[in-house]
Amino acid sequence: MDNIKDENLKRLGRFIAEELMNLARETDGEDWVEENMRDQMIGELARCVTLQNLYLDREEYEKCAIMKIRIMELSDRLDLPVDSNLTNLDKDDET
Repeated sequence: MDNIKDENLKRLGRFIAEELMNLARETDGEDWVEENMRDQMIGELARCVTLQNLYLDREEYEKCAIMKIRIMELSDRLDLPVDSNLTNLDKDDET
């Protein structure tokens, strides 16, 4: 009985692997690059927000301003709305 289950699992695994290979062949390589770039920009955005919070805690306001600019640039490139919570600014601080 275990041999039958093992064979069925192997056949299922081969079927899944073959289908994935077929899909990969049909997909344009640029699709992968485009998604990778977006993922990298999202990761960079997260890093900048984290650094800005660190600099804010240390009261290193010049570095906070640099991170704010970078956060805004990345948000624009990603077509994400800029949330004032991401930039750690109140509306009064933006003017």
